[in-house]
Amino acid sequence: MSTKYIVRGTITTAFAILASWTFMMDRSQPGKAAGEMVLSPRSLYVQNCAKCHGSDGRADTAKGRELDADDLTTSKVQNMNTAKLIRIITDGKGDMPGMGKKLTAAQIRSIAGYVRVF
Repeated sequence: MSTKYIVRGTITTAFAILASWTFMMDRSQPGKAAGEMVLSPRSLYVQNCAKCHGSDGRADTAKGRELDADDLTTSKVQNMNTAKLIRIITDGKGDMPGMGKKLTAAQIRSIAGYVRVF
């Protein structure tokens, strides 16, 4: 067998492996936009909410006290219907900025779910 055919076969095989690997990687994270980092609900909460609401949800932070942020551990918040909670996170409320332009709908739902662990 000629070296020319061995090289072509090797290149073709390598390309096929790379293409299938790329396809599998894309399918392993459905709904993820190219280059979008997938963050845990806790990470999303810490990055976007904890400055005011605190890591424990009690709003016992300097910024939380300054803005009179809601304590997320109260029955008022914990018993709030999920659609309303998502709407507040998306659109904001009072001094709280809405996250609808910064986060995806899936990320907002993730934060709403995380708030329920307090």
